[in-house]
Amino acid sequence: MKIDIEAYKNREVIFQYRKRSYTFSLSLDLFSSAGIDTGSRFLLKVFSDFLDKGRLKTAALFRGEGPFSVLDSGCGVGVLGICACGALSALGSPEATETSPALRVRAQDRDELGRVFTEHNAMKNGLKPENFEAHTEPLLAGPAGQKWNLILSNIPAKAGLPVLEDFIRRSAGILSKDGLVFLVAVNTLADFFRSGIAEADATLIKEESGKEHTVFVYGPGENLNKSLDSVENTRNPVVFDEKFPQNCPFYIRNQGNYEMEGLSYHLDTVHGAPGFNSPGGAATAAAKLALKIDLKTKLAAAEIPLETKRSLLIHDAGQGHFALWLAHYLEAAGEYNWILSGRNIVALATARAALATARAALAAAPTIIPAVDIYLNREQLMGNGKDKNRFSLISFFPLTTIEAKLAETAWQAMEELSASGSILITGMNSMEAECFDRKKSLSFVRLADIKRNGFRALAYQKR
Repeated sequence: MKIDIEAYKNREVIFQYRKRSYTFSLSLDLFSSAGIDTGSRFLLKVFSDFLDKGRLKTAALFRGEGPFSVLDSGCGVGVLGICACGALSALGSPEATETSPALRVRAQDRDELGRVFTEHNAMKNGLKPENFEAHTEPLLAGPAGQKWNLILSNIPAKAGLPVLEDFIRRSAGILSKDGLVFLVAVNTLADFFRSGIAEADATLIKEESGKEHTVFVYGPGENLNKSLDSVENTRNPVVFDEKFPQNCPFYIRNQGNYEMEGLSYHLDTVHGAPGFNSPGGAATAAAKLALKIDLKTKLAAAEIPLETKRSLLIHDAGQGHFALWLAHYLEAAGEYNWILSGRNIVALATARAALATARAALAAAPTIIPAVDIYLNREQLMGNGKDKNRFSLISFFPLTTIEAKLAETAWQAMEELSASGSILITGMNSMEAECFDRKKSLSFVRLADIKRNGFRALAYQKR
C-alpha cells in the first residue's frame, strides 16, 4: 500500500552518482535529515572504485544464472541500495526479463518509516519493483538459504555491540562464493570491526579510512565455515518469526522484572529500542490513569458489540511495558485480541513475545503491524473483514512529535478505529499532550488526565 509521506518529509535533495542524478526525500524522523551523510558518500565512492577496476564479480548479471542479489542492511531512506541498483543496472544485462530479473535489491530497516521512505525514493528514481523491494525487518533478515552477491551497510552504531558483532559474522556467512560486504562505520568503531572481521575468519579485501569514517570490504574466508560451526545459525539470515528475539539472543539487552502501579511483569528488552531499562514516563502515567478511571470496569460496562469489545490496539508502546502491565491488570487478558502497531519492528516483536508468555494465556498470538502512525496505516489496522476491526481500547503512545497537523489526523483515525463507548488512553510529554487535547474530536469526551514528571496521560471515551 502506498502511503503519503508529505507530513514526514523534511526536504528533497539531489545526489549525483556515477553520471546519474538521484532525488531523495528525507525526514527529520530518520537518520541524516539534512542531506546525504558523509558515511554513505564514502561507501559509495569505494564501491564505485571497485566497479571501475572490475573488482566486483558482476558476471552473474550477464550469465542468466539467476539474479545478482544485493542487500542494503539498515537502509534508512534507501540511498545505498538505490544507488547500487542504478549503478549495477547501468552495466546492462541481455539475459534479464521482467519475470526473471538479472538484478534484485532487498532494502531493509527496522523502522517502518524508513521502509516507506525507501520505497518512495525507489519509485521516485524510476526503479522497478521486480528489481528493488523494501522490507521492515531486523538486520540481515531475509529468505532462508539466500546467498548474497553484495551486502551494503552504513551500519547503525546504536544497534548495540552484540548485534554489530553478529552482523560481521553472519554477513560473511551468507555471501555467495565471490560475494562482498561493503560496510562503513564511524572511526571510533573501526578497531571493533577490524577485530570482528578477523575473528570471523572473513577475508578483508580493503580498508579505507577518511576523516570521520572507515569503509571495510570483506568476503568469505577459506576457514569461514569451520569457524561458524560452533556458532548456532550464523550461516543463515536472521530468523524473524514469533520466536524473535529469543531465537536471536544477541538482540536481547536486559532480562528483568519490572513493576508499575503495584503489578509486576517480566520482559526481555532488546537493543535498538527505547525503554530497555525502565517503563518510561508516558507508560507509567498511562498505567496510573487506567487505575484512576477504573478501566477494567469501564471496558466491561461499555455497550459495544462483542467482537469490538474483545479487540485492543496498542500503538508505539516501545518494548511493551504498558502492554505487559495491561495484560496483568485485565486478568482475563485471554478474552481479548491484541494488536500491536508501531514503527520499530524489533520493539513490536519484543512486545509480542512477552505478551505470548504473560501470566494470562491469550486466546491468540498478538498481531504486530508495522505502522508509521495510526492515521496513515488505519486501513491495515482496521483489516479487511466484513465488519472490520474496531477497538474497545486504543492505547496511543506516539513516537513522532505530535504537532497540530498530526494531532488532527490522529483524531481522524480514532474516529474510524473506535466504536461508541470505546476508550482511548494516551501518554506523551506535557507540551504534546496539550496540543493533542486541543484538537480533540467532538465525538470524544475527556474522562481524566494525570501529569507526572513532565509527562501527561489522558483518557477519553467515545460518545
